Amino acid sequence: MKKVEIRELQEKKLRMLVYGFPVHYVNAIRRLVMSDVPTMAVDIVYFYDNSTDVYDEMIAHRLGLTPFTSETAITKYSPPELCAEAEPPNPNCFVELFLDYSVEEGKAGAYVKAADIKVSDPDVKPVHPETPITYVAAGQRLYLVAYARLGRGREHAKWSPATISALTYTPVVSYEAHKVSRECRECISAYPEILESLERGGEGEVKLFWRNTSALRYCVETSCSGSLKLRYDEKILQYSLETTGALSPLRVVLEATKVIENKIKRLRESLEALEVK
Repeated sequence: MKKVEIRELQEKKLRMLVYGFPVHYVNAIRRLVMSDVPTMAVDIVYFYDNSTDVYDEMIAHRLGLTPFTSETAITKYSPPELCAEAEPPNPNCFVELFLDYSVEEGKAGAYVKAADIKVSDPDVKPVHPETPITYVAAGQRLYLVAYARLGRGREHAKWSPATISALTYTPVVSYEAHKVSRECRECISAYPEILESLERGGEGEVKLFWRNTSALRYCVETSCSGSLKLRYDEKILQYSLETTGALSPLRVVLEATKVIENKIKRLRESLEALEVK
């Protein structure tokens, strides 16, 4: 039976179990989450005045890596493919950002933060307003105009909505409690869920969720040899996702499924055009 079970859902984090789906399909979604789900990011920066101690290129790089909310933007603006030849200030492709920050002589210096950026679209704003851009000392000024557009992670990492997108099989430990020695129990002390099952006696299996099993494999091969067995169930997949905040975790996964559907549709159309049956 195919189903998805959400085990943890936070503002920027998702953990879910995927039952019965082919590994290659779920892995394709994992990869597309990183490479093909579009988000907004700064792509072009024009500097009109920068007397700070940080080079233009460094500030532009920091602006590019600043995540912006994209929940509405991914449907409001044209996709990257249609904006490949576009130039700002095309309103269908670009959002304008304006920053003019200066400190008078004799005043205390201050950090310019993402919150100081004025954005032409209220739906596109910095995910973390307190992100520092640079320090402006007394008598210095930073004056720039930037343009953000939709892009995909395969073009540059700044457009990827995810910081972590990981897929693993589910580790399953089989045991015979009466065979488990004291040395074995000591070796697997970092896995209390296994020890609890052993206390109940008899035979059984324990599924481990989002646990590193490197130490467990060592124990199974050494002090627990013959009493514990470890296998990995590919019918129960554990998927972990952490986002930049540009999109919600569920939206990221949903958009990735749309991408794979569109890729399959285009492949089918291409094959039909060649009269391949």
